Amino acid sequence: MIVALAGHVDHGKTSIVRALTGVDTDRLAEEKRRGLTIDLGFAYADIKGRRIGFVDVPGHHRFVHNMVAGIAGRQYALLVIAADDGVMPQSREHLQILQLLGLTAGVIVLNKIDRVETARRAEVRRDIHALTADSFLQDAPTLEVSCTTNDGIEALRQHLSQASVAVRADQPGAAFRLAIDRAFNVRGSGVVVTGTVVSGSVAVGERLALDSSDKIVRVRGLHVQDAEADSAQSGDRAAINLAGANIDEVARGQWLIHPQMAAASNRFAASITVVEDFPRPLKHNAPLHVYHATSHSQGRMLLIDGAALTPGAAAVVDLATQRPLQVKVGDRIVLRDHDLERTVGGGRIVEVEAPARRRTEARRDQLDSVQPDDPLATLVASAKRQPVHVPTFATNWNLTPESVQALATESNLQLVNEHTLHADLIAETADAIHRQLEAHHQQHPHSPGLTNRQLQESGTEATRQAVLALLTSDGTLRHDKGHYALASHHIAVPDDVTRLFAALESALDSTQPPSLGDLGKRLQQPLAKLEREMRALPAFGLAVRVSDNRYYLPKRLLELAAVATDLSANGAFTVRQFRDASGVGRNVVIDVLEHFDAKGFTRRHGDTRRVVGEPDLVIAS
Repeated sequence: MIVALAGHVDHGKTSIVRALTGVDTDRLAEEKRRGLTIDLGFAYADIKGRRIGFVDVPGHHRFVHNMVAGIAGRQYALLVIAADDGVMPQSREHLQILQLLGLTAGVIVLNKIDRVETARRAEVRRDIHALTADSFLQDAPTLEVSCTTNDGIEALRQHLSQASVAVRADQPGAAFRLAIDRAFNVRGSGVVVTGTVVSGSVAVGERLALDSSDKIVRVRGLHVQDAEADSAQSGDRAAINLAGANIDEVARGQWLIHPQMAAASNRFAASITVVEDFPRPLKHNAPLHVYHATSHSQGRMLLIDGAALTPGAAAVVDLATQRPLQVKVGDRIVLRDHDLERTVGGGRIVEVEAPARRRTEARRDQLDSVQPDDPLATLVASAKRQPVHVPTFATNWNLTPESVQALATESNLQLVNEHTLHADLIAETADAIHRQLEAHHQQHPHSPGLTNRQLQESGTEATRQAVLALLTSDGTLRHDKGHYALASHHIAVPDDVTRLFAALESALDSTQPPSLGDLGKRLQQPLAKLEREMRALPAFGLAVRVSDNRYYLPKRLLELAAVATDLSANGAFTVRQFRDASGVGRNVVIDVLEHFDAKGFTRRHGDTRRVVGEPDLVIAS
């Protein structure tokens, strides 16, 4: 278990860690000179059989940015309040930050009890009760200690040992992520980074991405809670020895992340709450500092609804940051106003990449349906509105694609070309497509059907594409030359086309049919008129146009394709070999073979050809 200490400056956080572990977490020379914690400090101890780590954070308001970097959602809070000072500004702000970052359990320590009388302790306890009301610490115990006399330290040890048993489990299927808070060189080993494992697990030998770069690094060695280990899990404090990175490439604010999950964004949506004691409303485009784990960027808040957010209000907003951040759905953020040096509020990411059109009803519905703690419910709700791209959903939620597919299968969602759709959406769209095609077939019996674009009234583009693919694959629809038709629909051949084909069928029923010029003489028709009329035959599948002046019956062209297949079985063949095998004249052979090449049935290499496709290609429209 990792314990995050919080509280006002000089209330004794560092002294409590030293009393529990024997470690002075003020490692910087300036910290020792000023007696003030500036940066994060870490210590570990075995307490009653439990390995517990402590993160000591700065209490001074000027170093709140460092305090935020040390807090992670799976940590256990230890809020320190000095009995002599009582509740102070950073006591309140640190509690707000702990709450905004998603901590759910903790303990309150009333420190320096040796400096005050019993009545003062009771007074501060009442103030603590008022401070923590309606927060995650409202039912937490308040333990009284003195680091000077060691009173209460043993009881605190006992409490932390018991609390370490109830550590939350990670989200199943979550990919590995670690927020880097320190990076340094170790002689003989190379680069070492430390941080809290936000999700997933990693083992020695695995490869990870170092965000903000294209670099892939390998885990050479691991320490967890300051002890050598083979693997690290969600919630652990880990030190990772990296192979493949230089120290000047690594810094606080970066992430170690599963290679498939690296996708930074500088325009995302978050469900935020403004703290109740913020002194003014937040207007659209308000400048803010955005804190995400150990990373930070300046940015602006873009309202989706309304003109301003009043203190205590909650809303989904867009955040545009100067620096891309490795945000995932469900991640916690803290927003601060640095002019006022105050926390504005914070919340959770609900969308990783905000669209250009931010204020549509469809987007509002999508954002409202996001449940950051329940990817399954969110996936189902999204799949009812539109196809969900599984790899993108997996990356945005930091879940493996396999786990997202398992969620889809669990909810009986249909997978189509890496997208998942709900059965209700499929049925609704399929019904609309069927009705539109049925009406079209009745009104235009000679038409081959409708194109995707002409089916626009049958759902959105993405939904229509997916459902059309489903209906085509299961035989409900026929797709030919870009047109969709009901499988039961048969094109009614116009009378004039029927008469023309009847007049020509016997002449075309040959492996060497006559040219258009010869057909014109036979029918005693002008060549230009016959050329126009003949173009209708391929449209209805009655004949295949192999060149400008020659048409074949489909069955006869397939016979010639079979000849080519037999020749190709023995190797590449020449025009002469094909002519001799088919019995067709050289000029007609050239027309046929060039048609085969154009359709992808054969491929020419110099003076020879090979069959490279299926015979049906030669009669395809």
